[in-house]
Amino acid sequence: MCRSVSAGQGARFCVQEGAFVKHRYSGRKKTEFVDADFADALDETKSEKQSSDRQAQRKAHQFCRQVQQALNLALAESDADENISGLFVEDVSPGPDCGHLLVHVLVPAGQSVVDAISALRHDAPRLRSEVAMAITRKRAPELFFVPVVADGGNDE
Repeated sequence: MCRSVSAGQGARFCVQEGAFVKHRYSGRKKTEFVDADFADALDETKSEKQSSDRQAQRKAHQFCRQVQQALNLALAESDADENISGLFVEDVSPGPDCGHLLVHVLVPAGQSVVDAISALRHDAPRLRSEVAMAITRKRAPELFFVPVVADGGNDE
């Protein structure tokens, strides 16, 4: 089975597994030997896709950092609940997409992980609105909290 790869300027490659054949369509058919990896490197669509994937990952990482900063500021300002005080957002990562974010929260030693996550879930609408004010998006992302226990915290 032959996979056709365009290399620009009228050159097209027919690349088969294990075969190194080049077909050039200019007047009459001409055959030369070409390395399959070299032909893949000439495939422009593959490099454009890799570039757009890299840019999408960079944008997702940038967005997660913005959300992390907004959440840390919101947690620092909230003194209402003793279970939330002392919590710190260590990392934010996209769930399946940037509409659903996993928030990795550092729970200090001696504080109950269950109580801390329960308090965060209870306070999630306020935290989500704080994130919405800090970012520029059509919809605020859903937040899912994951505990990160510092020095063996209290699991009770």
